[in-house]
Parts: sequence; C-alpha cells; structure tokens
Amino acid sequence: MLTLMKILHFFGLMLGAAGGMGGMMVAIQAKRSGGTPAAGLMALRPRFTMITLTGVALLWLTGLWMWLVSYDGAFLSAAFVAKLLAAAFILAVSVAAFVAVRRAQPGTPPPALLQRLGPLAGLASYLAVALAVYVFG
Repeated sequence: MLTLMKILHFFGLMLGAAGGMGGMMVAIQAKRSGGTPAAGLMALRPRFTMITLTGVALLWLTGLWMWLVSYDGAFLSAAFVAKLLAAAFILAVSVAAFVAVRRAQPGTPPPALLQRLGPLAGLASYLAVALAVYVFG
C-alpha cells in the first residue's frame, strides 16, 4: 500500500508541476499578445488551474497518509515543518488561482496579487522538494 501511495504522490507532483508550468506559459503568452489574447489560449487557464489543484491536493492527501502510516504522525524535524509550510503556501496559491479563474470574466487577466504569488509558489515548490529530499533522502 505504501508503494501505491508513493506512486500517487509522485503523480501528484507531476500534475502540480505540469499545471503550474502550463499556467505560467499561458500567462506569459497572454501578456505578450498585446491586446486581447486568443480565446483558445485563455480557455487553457481553467484547465491548468484544475490540473494544478488536483496535483497539489493529491500531494497533500498521499503525503499526510504516508506520514501518519510510516511515522505515526511524529515530529520529524524543523525541516519537515518548513516543508509543510512551503506546501501550505503552494496549496493556498493553488486554491486562490482556481477560485480567481472560475470567477473571472472571459479574457480578463488574473488579479495582480496572483501574478505576484505565482512565481513565489514556484520557488516554494523547489523549496518543498529540496526539503523533502533532505528529510526523507
């Protein structure tokens, strides 16, 4: 069962990374287009936010399950807590992006705050992975 959870955890990592990178590429291309971006391009935004949120949620579910099963919920280290904080930030940005894209009118850019938080979530992703390698590697 633990092997299955690890496989699902890595699948969540791939989904989250793919959605985040795809969303970033759509945002860059939309900004470069000058004027109103193509409708086909903007139709990708909700799909990428759903992929990202699904991946991050899968990471949380499988990660917490593995921690509870393998370590009985024990305090592992300050680095593990920092990893969880980075992951919580990523989850918060993913949820905020998902909600913002769902509420937005077609063709409107995402809120300025999300445009600033997106790159920070990418950095938090690198931090979370590096800390996971440190704690569990």
